[in-house]
Amino acid sequence: MEPILCTQPRRFAVVAVAKMVAKARNCELGGEVGYHIGHSKVLSARSKIVFKTAGVLIEEMREKGLNALKYKVIILDEVHERSIDSDLVLVCVKQFLLRNNDLRVVLMSATADFGRYRDYFKDLGRGERVEVLAIPCSNQQALYQRSVSYLEQITEFLGISSELLASRYCSGPSPSLEAADIKPEVHKLINDLVMYIHENEPDIEKGILIFLPTYHDLEQQWHLLNPHSSCFKVHILHGSIGTEQALMAMKIWKSHRKVILATNIAESSVTIPKVAFVIDSCRSLQVFWDGVRKKDSAELVWVSKSQANQRKGRTGRTCDGQIYRLVTRSFFNKLQEYESPAILRLSLRQQVLSVCCSESKAINDPRVLLQKTLDPPDIRVIEDALDLLVHINALERTSVRGRYEPTFYGRLLASFSLSFDAAVVLLKFGDVGLLREGILIGILMDIQPQPILHPFGDEHLFAEYTYRYFGGDCNNVVQIGRKEMILMGNLCAYQFWQRVFKDKHRLEHLKHLSKFDEMKAVTLLLPRIEEEWCSFHNLVQSSLQQVSEIYEDILSLLHAFRPRFLGKCDGLPTYYDPYEFGHECLLENQQNGDTIAVAADEEYEELSVIKKCVAVPFVDSGHFQTINVAEKLSAIVKEIRVRLTKDAAGIDAHYASNDESGNNAGYANIDNSRNNAIYANDDAYHSSVNGETPSCVYFIKGNCNRGSQCSFSHSLQAKKPACNFFFTLQGCRNGELCSYAHDLPPSVSSFSTSPCLREEDDVNAASLLQLFPSSSDGCILLLDDNDFHFSSVFARFFDPSKIISTTSMSNTTMSDPSLKGVRILWDVHHPTQTIISKAGSNPIPWSEVKCLLWFPAFDSHSDNLEGHKILMRSFFDNLAIRIIADSLYELRIIITMNNIRFSQLQVEKMGRDCFFFLRESFPFDEASFGELSDVVTTRKAMVESKPVSYVFDLQPPTDIQFDDYAATLHECLHGIR
Repeated sequence: MEPILCTQPRRFAVVAVAKMVAKARNCELGGEVGYHIGHSKVLSARSKIVFKTAGVLIEEMREKGLNALKYKVIILDEVHERSIDSDLVLVCVKQFLLRNNDLRVVLMSATADFGRYRDYFKDLGRGERVEVLAIPCSNQQALYQRSVSYLEQITEFLGISSELLASRYCSGPSPSLEAADIKPEVHKLINDLVMYIHENEPDIEKGILIFLPTYHDLEQQWHLLNPHSSCFKVHILHGSIGTEQALMAMKIWKSHRKVILATNIAESSVTIPKVAFVIDSCRSLQVFWDGVRKKDSAELVWVSKSQANQRKGRTGRTCDGQIYRLVTRSFFNKLQEYESPAILRLSLRQQVLSVCCSESKAINDPRVLLQKTLDPPDIRVIEDALDLLVHINALERTSVRGRYEPTFYGRLLASFSLSFDAAVVLLKFGDVGLLREGILIGILMDIQPQPILHPFGDEHLFAEYTYRYFGGDCNNVVQIGRKEMILMGNLCAYQFWQRVFKDKHRLEHLKHLSKFDEMKAVTLLLPRIEEEWCSFHNLVQSSLQQVSEIYEDILSLLHAFRPRFLGKCDGLPTYYDPYEFGHECLLENQQNGDTIAVAADEEYEELSVIKKCVAVPFVDSGHFQTINVAEKLSAIVKEIRVRLTKDAAGIDAHYASNDESGNNAGYANIDNSRNNAIYANDDAYHSSVNGETPSCVYFIKGNCNRGSQCSFSHSLQAKKPACNFFFTLQGCRNGELCSYAHDLPPSVSSFSTSPCLREEDDVNAASLLQLFPSSSDGCILLLDDNDFHFSSVFARFFDPSKIISTTSMSNTTMSDPSLKGVRILWDVHHPTQTIISKAGSNPIPWSEVKCLLWFPAFDSHSDNLEGHKILMRSFFDNLAIRIIADSLYELRIIITMNNIRFSQLQVEKMGRDCFFFLRESFPFDEASFGELSDVVTTRKAMVESKPVSYVFDLQPPTDIQFDDYAATLHECLHGIR
C-alpha cells in the first residue's frame, strides 16, 4: 500500500508529523518520508509516505486533475477542522473517487461527527463500503490518564473566591449571550495557575501548554511570565512564528519548565513531548466577512466542544495529563458541539476563481462543486463572487449553459500561490513597470514570519528595526498606512540583503570558480556566515530564503504566461539605484539578557551575547527608489480598495482569507489603534475635493468647535473629504457608516478595462536587429552555431565581415556563399573555450565584440533538466568573469530560446546570480530568421510555447562596496592562460 499521501491542516503540523514518522521509520527526511508545504518540497521520487497541507493538494488537483491523486491511499487527517481548504479537498477527492475505483481514502479525527461523513460518501455506488473504525493503542496498558478541571475546581485550589465566577471569567452565564473577550482577570488567573503547577509538580520536565486566541493575548501572558524567566522556558506557537523556531517547542528541558503559549495552531495533529498540563481559555479567533467594512475581519468566539476536546487531546500522550478549562462546567455544557465551517463564513472569490481555472471538468464549475460540499454555502455568495470576478475581468460568462471561463488575467491571478489581493497588487505593479518590486510586495503581504525580526512581546523594538530600513523623511513625503509602512520596510530589508550580502558572495563565487577546494569550503560555511550576518542586521534568514524561492517561482510563471507588460519591464532591480551604494558594518556586543535554557541532551548554561550592526539606517529614503515605490503602492492600494469593494451593480466585494489555519488571522484586524494609518496631522482628513472646500465632518457629527473660523464647509451639500483610512490595506472600520468618502479621488487613475493581457503574437525582425551595433562600432558574436544556420541568416542583415561565429566542428571547406566574409572559429567548444579558454590564448577578439548571440541547443525530447541548468549556469559564470576582468561592460547579451524552457530553468535567476539583468524580451521572428530547434509542449491553458529573445546586460556592484574585485578577476582569468 504505497505511496501514501497524508494531509494536515497546518504547515507546522506537516513538518512536525513528517519528522516524527521519519524518525519512527529510521529514515532520513526527504527519502522514504517527505513533505510539501507551500514552496518548500522535502521529498524525492522514492518517497513512499508524503505529507502535504490541504492547500497544496488542492493546487495539484486543480492543475493535474486525477493525476494528482496517484497514490494507493490518501489520508485526510483532522477532518473536523472545517477550513475552506479542508472542505474543498474533501469534495474534490470525492468527485475523483467516482472515477478511480482503486483509490482508498481514509478520514481521520478524534472528534469529528463521523455519522455525517459516512452519509456524505454513501452515494459513491458500485457497492463501496464506508466504514468507521476505532484505532486502538498498540499497548492498552500504555494509555495515560487525563482529568479535567473547570473554574469551580481551579478557584478552589487557588484559594480564589468562587462568587460570580461566570461573570468574572466567562463574561456571563451563557456563551450565546456573552462576548469572548479576555479580561485582565483571566490573564492573572492563568499566571497564578502556572505558578501553582510549577510549585506543586516536582518533575520539571513536565510542560504546560496554554491556549489563547490572539497574538496580543500571547504577548500579555508572555509579559506576565517574563519576570520568572529563571523558572520557565517559554515557546510561542503562532502563524507568524517560523516553522523551525516553532519546532523548538518539541524539546524537553531539564533546567527550566517548558511553557508553550499557543493559538489553535497547536490544537491538533502534533504531539508535543512531556506536555502534562493544558490550560484552555476556551476562546478562539474566527475570521468572517464583514459587510460593513467590506473586508475580512476577525472576532473572538467561544470554542466548540469538539475544539475543546482536541485541546484536551494534547496531553495524556506521553505522560498523565491535567486539563484546566477556564469556564464553569455549566458554561462549557452550553458550548456548540462543532465550530461553524469557514465556507459558510467567508467570501469565496479566491476559491471560485481557483475552481474555474481547474483543468478537470469534474471540478471546474464552482456552482456545481461548492453545492456538493459537506455544508454548501448560500448560492448567492457564489453568484456574488462570480459577478465580482467578471467585473474585474478575471472571468467571462460564455453562452454555453452560462458557464464562466477564466480570462488570461484570471488565469494569472489563480496561478500565483498568493492571496487574492496580493496577486492583484503584483500584476498592477507590473502594469506600472515595477514588476519585480510588485512580486516582492505581493509575497510580503502574505508571508509569515517576515524578513525583519519581530521580537516577541516588544513592539517598540520591532518599530525601531523597521525604521532602520524604512525611515528618515519617508513618512513626511508619502503618507501611507502602518501595514504599508511595514511592507516597505521589509521590501527594503530584502533588497538590502540582496545588495550587501548576496552580491558579496556572488563575487566570491566568481573569484573561486576555478578553485574547487576553496569554493567547496566557502559553500559549506555560507549558511553559518549568512545566519550571523542576518542576526547582525535584525533579519530572519529563513524568511529571506523563503521570499527568494517564492519570488523565483512567480517570476518563472510570468515568463511562461508572458503577459504584455513583461517584455518591457526593466529587470534592473530598484536596489541598484543609487548605483554607488555602500554599507560597512559597525558591530557592537549586546547582552541579550535571557538565560539559555538547557535541553535534555545539553550540559551547561550560558548567557546569550549577540552582535548587532549599529551603522543605521541600513537603507535611507534616498536609496532603492523607496519613495517612488511607496507612492506607487499607495496609489495602487487606493485603486484596488475601490475596485474590489464596489462595482456598477453595487455588489459587495468579498475578500478571502489566506491564513493557513482558517481562523488564526493576525490580531491586528481587531486592534485598530495599532494599525490605523499614520498621518502628519488631523487636517489630513480634510483633503481638498476637486479644488472645492470639503465639508467639515466634525460639523456633520455636531461637534465642530471652530464655528465661523472653521476652514471647512458647514454645508451638508458639500462633498465629503476622502477617508484616508479606507485607502489603506487596513481599511476603514466604519464601513458605510463612515463620515468620509470612500470614492476614488479623480487624481488617482482608475483600473484599465483590461488590466492584464497576454503578449501580442505580432513579431518583428527589427526588434532584434536594432540591438546590433553599427558596422563601425563593433562585431556580433554567435556562440556555438554549429550548423551555421544563424550565421548565414544574419549575414543577410549585417556586414558579414563583422560577424564572428564559433563551432565545435573541425575546419572544413565551406561552399556556402552566404558565409563569405564571416569569421569562423573552428573546433572551439562552448563554453570552456569560447569564453574562458583554460589553455592557450582565447581565439575570440573580445575587445571587438559588442553583441553576443546564443541559441542554446537543447534536445527537445530530453528530460535532462539538471544538465541544461549546468550548461546555462556555466555560460553566465564564465561570461561574467570575462566581462568584469576585461571591462567589457558595453557587451550586450541576447539569448534566444523557448519561453517554457526559460521558465523551467529559471534562467533569469541564473543570470542575476552573476549580475546579468534582463532588460527586455520579445518574440523571436522565425519567419525572418528561421525556426528554433528547441520546442517545448505545454497543455496549460493560456500558456503559449514560443521562441523568445532575452536581452541581458551585466550590472556589477561598485568598488565602493567590495573593493577592486575586477583586478582580482583579471589576474585570475589571465593567470589561467
